[in-house]
Amino acid sequence: MSKEVLMLVDVLAKEKSLDKEIVFDSLEKALAFATKRSFEGEFPEIEVHIDRHSGKYKTIRKWNVVTDVDFYDDDKELSQSDIAENPDRYGSDVKVGDVIEEELENVDLGRVSAQTARNIIAQRIKDAEREQVLTEYLSRNNGIIVGKVRKFERGNVVVDCGKIEAIIMKPDLIEKEVLKPGDVVKGFFDKANPVVKNGRLTISRASTGFLAKLLENNVPEISNGRIEIKAIARDAGNRSKVAVSSGDARIDAKGAVIGFRNQRIDSVTKELFGERVDVVDYDSDLAQFALNALAPAEIDSVVVDEEKRTIDVIVEDDKLGSAIGPDGINVRLASKLTNCTINIFGKTEAKDKKQHERADLITMFNDALDVDDDISELLIDNGFSSLEEVAYVDVEDLLVIEDFDEDVAKELQDRAKNKLLSKTIRYKDKMDRLATELSAVVKFSQDVLLQLVEHEVLSLDDFADLAGDELMDVISIDSETANKLILKAREVCGYFQE
Repeated sequence: MSKEVLMLVDVLAKEKSLDKEIVFDSLEKALAFATKRSFEGEFPEIEVHIDRHSGKYKTIRKWNVVTDVDFYDDDKELSQSDIAENPDRYGSDVKVGDVIEEELENVDLGRVSAQTARNIIAQRIKDAEREQVLTEYLSRNNGIIVGKVRKFERGNVVVDCGKIEAIIMKPDLIEKEVLKPGDVVKGFFDKANPVVKNGRLTISRASTGFLAKLLENNVPEISNGRIEIKAIARDAGNRSKVAVSSGDARIDAKGAVIGFRNQRIDSVTKELFGERVDVVDYDSDLAQFALNALAPAEIDSVVVDEEKRTIDVIVEDDKLGSAIGPDGINVRLASKLTNCTINIFGKTEAKDKKQHERADLITMFNDALDVDDDISELLIDNGFSSLEEVAYVDVEDLLVIEDFDEDVAKELQDRAKNKLLSKTIRYKDKMDRLATELSAVVKFSQDVLLQLVEHEVLSLDDFADLAGDELMDVISIDSETANKLILKAREVCGYFQE
C-alpha cells in the first residue's frame, strides 16, 4: 500500500504539473474524510499523516479535554469524568485544554470509500490547478485583464480569458455601455485587494484603477515614472478628472498625457465608451489646485479654509452654470480630486451671503461683548469671527487693531471669557449628557460641546442626523473627519442594521 501511495502521488503530480506536497495534502484530507464516513452517526476529528519518503500513513483521532460543565460534543470532546473512568486508555495526568490522540486502523484505498477519497482528491487538485493558473496568469499581466464576453448572469458579465474566467459585477460596468457575447473587453484586476468569486476574477471597468492603468499603458512617461498620477476623480461613463505632475521641469505633464492632437487621451476615451477625461496640473497650493481642477470654468476668486478642507469659489453670475457643470458634475469631481468641499457662488449670491454673515457677526459681538457696531466691525475686519477667538487669542493680536489699547483689549477678552463661562454654566447639564452619549464616537472639548448644544445638537441621534457640511458649519473640523464621525455615529445608532 505504501508503494501504491507514492506512485499515485508521483503520477498525479507529473500529470497535473503540481507540487507533490499539494498532492500529499489532498490525499491526507481525502483519507481523513473517508475515515469519518466509516463512523456512522458520528462526526469525529480525524487526521491522516503520510510519510513523504516511505508512503506509509497513520490515522489519528483527536479529542479536546474539557470540564464536565463545558462538555457538549462527545464526538470531538472528552470530559474530565470520561477520562477518570478510563485512565488506562486516556492517561492519568491529562488536564483541561490538552488534546488526546488515538491511532486508528487505516482506511484501505481499495474499499468502497476509496471512490469518495478519489473524488475529493480530484476536486482539491482541480482547485490547486486553478490557483496555480491564476498565479501564473496574474504574474504576466499588469492589472488589465482582457477577454471575450461569454455570457450574462443577472446583470453581471462573465468574461472568458482563456484558462480562467473573470466576472464584471453590475456596479463595475460603465453606465450605458452595451456589451454583447463575443465582444473583446478589458477590465482592471486590483492585485493589492484581489477578489475571486467561484474561481472567477472580479474585474472592474468603472474603477479609478482601470483609468489609471489605461493611462499608464498609453503614456510611456507614466509607466517609466517620469509623470505621476496624483489623484483621480471619476463618474464612470460620464466624466473624469486626472491630476498629474512631473519632477522633471522639462516635461509638460498635462500635455504629455493628452498627447499630440489629443491622440493619447482619445485612445483612453474610446476604451471608456466616450467618457470625457479632463487632465489637470497638480499643485501643492490648494487654491491653485482648485482652480486647475475646476477648469475650464472661469474663476474670479478663491477662499481656502485648510483646517476645514473647504474652498469657496466665486464666479460671474452668468458663468455659474458652467462652473458647476451638468447635474453638478464639474464641482463634484473637482471636490473629489482636491479632497475638499468646494462651494461655488455667483457674485451676487456671494455678496449677499457675505453681507448676511457680517450682519449676524455684528449682532453676535454686540450682544455678547456689550459693544457698539464700530467695535464689532473692527473685530470682523481683522479676522475675528467667534467669541472663542477673542477670548483666547494672544492680547498682541488685539492690540494691532486701530484704536485698541491694552485696557480695551483686556476688557474685551474678559467679557468674552465671562460670556463663554456663563454659557457653559447654563448649558452644563446638556453638555454633560451630550458628552456621555458621544463618548462611544468621539471625545470633544468643552468649547466644542458648547457650540454643538447652542446649535440644538443635544444627543447622539441629533449628531448622527447631521450632514458633513452641517457639522463643519457648527464646529471647526475638516470634511473628511466630519464625515467619518457622522458615519461612526450612525453605526452606533444602528442605522445600518437589517
